[in-house]
Amino acid sequence: MNNKECKKEMQEIIINFVKLNKYTEAYVAFVMYGKVYISDEFIEEYWWILCYYGPKLSVICINCEDKAVDSFIKTQNYNNYEIVRTTKEDSYEDIIDYMKSTDSKYIAFLENNAICSPSKISKSVWKMELYKDIQIINASWQYVNSDTVIAHPNIVYKNIMDDKFYLGNIVIEQSIINNDNVYGVLSSIIVTTEYIKNINIKEPCYNSDRINRLELLFQLLMNANMAYINEGLLSLKIDYNKEKYKEDREDFYALIKNIMPDVYEKIVDRIRRENLSSKELKEVYNNKNIAKDITFIYTDKGEYYNVKPIGDEAVKRGYTVKYTDNIKEKTEIGIYCQHVCHPENSKFSMILLHDMAQGHNRWPNIWEIEEWSKFDVGIIPGESWSERLKQCACMDYVNPRIGAYELGYPKSDIVYDEEIKQRTEELRNKFNMKYDYTILYAPSWEYFNKEDDFVKALSSLKVNLIVKQAAWPESYNWVTDSINEMRKMHEGTVDNLYYIENEESIMVALEMCDMVVSDESNVMVEALMFGKPSVAVTDWLIPDQNPPRCADVPMDYVIKCKRDTLRRTVENTMNNPDKYESVMDNGKKLYSNQGNVCKDIMDLIDYYTQNGKSDSFMDKKIIADYSRCGLWI
Repeated sequence: MNNKECKKEMQEIIINFVKLNKYTEAYVAFVMYGKVYISDEFIEEYWWILCYYGPKLSVICINCEDKAVDSFIKTQNYNNYEIVRTTKEDSYEDIIDYMKSTDSKYIAFLENNAICSPSKISKSVWKMELYKDIQIINASWQYVNSDTVIAHPNIVYKNIMDDKFYLGNIVIEQSIINNDNVYGVLSSIIVTTEYIKNINIKEPCYNSDRINRLELLFQLLMNANMAYINEGLLSLKIDYNKEKYKEDREDFYALIKNIMPDVYEKIVDRIRRENLSSKELKEVYNNKNIAKDITFIYTDKGEYYNVKPIGDEAVKRGYTVKYTDNIKEKTEIGIYCQHVCHPENSKFSMILLHDMAQGHNRWPNIWEIEEWSKFDVGIIPGESWSERLKQCACMDYVNPRIGAYELGYPKSDIVYDEEIKQRTEELRNKFNMKYDYTILYAPSWEYFNKEDDFVKALSSLKVNLIVKQAAWPESYNWVTDSINEMRKMHEGTVDNLYYIENEESIMVALEMCDMVVSDESNVMVEALMFGKPSVAVTDWLIPDQNPPRCADVPMDYVIKCKRDTLRRTVENTMNNPDKYESVMDNGKKLYSNQGNVCKDIMDLIDYYTQNGKSDSFMDKKIIADYSRCGLWI
């Protein structure tokens, strides 16, 4: 009998048991089928067999509010379970006694901040039923604040843990050493009752109930074989009091010291650093004898122009300055402005955003894939980004060793640059512009006659039109060919159209204009440094994939329109600026500290590497909305 025939026969056996109402036998056969085929359409169709006739499970609700328990009961698709409610009057000894006396095959937990997906129990039980010699199943989780996802299911699960078996003590040890929780919470696991009855569990005795729950989790994991489900079956609400952070942290480290003294010794230095004041941190870094030597690491011109103003300020202060695209360059002071970073090669490292829309598809949390904890300092450009970081800074990977500071966007200092203003005036005189109002066209990609759309739509208005195309390398000759074709088609055909050459800074064009029209270019964000509105044409095509896609403009500080409404949108924006005041207000949150960004960044670098005196930047340090919960939750 071939595999296909065998599969069909097993399905027919299950179906026949169901027809005869022999559901217990159907369930046994269903599990046997699952062990062979793991997951398929048949299993999905007959999932109800598991949900109604699977083994009994106890759900221990630890100090949960009634509404949390009721929500759990209403949403779960698994039916064969009992709810065990505990109160503050119940001791952990009572909970342990219950676990050792219940006739349930499995035990799960529910905590007050946990929101379980409808299939949390059924999928956990299913996995437990399929695996031999496994005592604990752990489901991945995400952190939420109201409806906002702060952190997605831990990427570690996806990368290395799904469908693999681990020793619980090793998972705990590696989590603590790497400062990254992959052991979960009580609410993320289910445990076999048989295993619980055969291990010695001591009553937790810490001041913090969080740490008591964590100790119970550690005791359950310590001697267990465990497996993971790489699916976000659990959401944890971030609702902890920042004031309790210090107390919880002390209890957490006491717990580690008690149960894993060898592991505790490995993290003593980290514990010490966490408790250092800014003055003590200053002493630590100044003792490294860091030279006045800064290397700026970038990978494209946009990043280069962002860090260049810092370099100019550093030169004034007597630093040696270098710019490189070698991301593994060994440095004294490394300032990084790109996706892939190696700060371990720097004695002192600083990270900046490489563009203002960075990771917009993952907002608010870009840090789960771009870990700032590897750096000494992080620089945030303005209020909107600070708000994102504050939401996410409960996660350890978000936090640089010294901290993150809202010091601003370096390039924004250029707004006050007299050379920019002077060059702008020179170009105005050169072009002899006809009108008072000027509109800049600056796309990310010139493609499919976008410039022609722009000129046809707006050239009959009493405005100046200026075109500033991006400077593309020779390898993108098909883009440069399109740019050249458009210029040949339009230059000299209308008397209010002007071209700004590639070598000219985009900052000059932004200073010169009153409005920007683009597709999805970062130029629209930079226009806000000058207080200028931007219009994005969302059905202009972006040829960075095949077939080309429409422009992606998630920002709420950009006015959006289609090609056929471009003229009307531009006229409305010009004539009714009050209508778009809310859009511009959103844009004002992007940039802070304009005019003093580079000064404050260099003051910070001076302070921590050259024993500098000025610490005025300290009041711009970003404080998390929540206590850190990466390890003890």
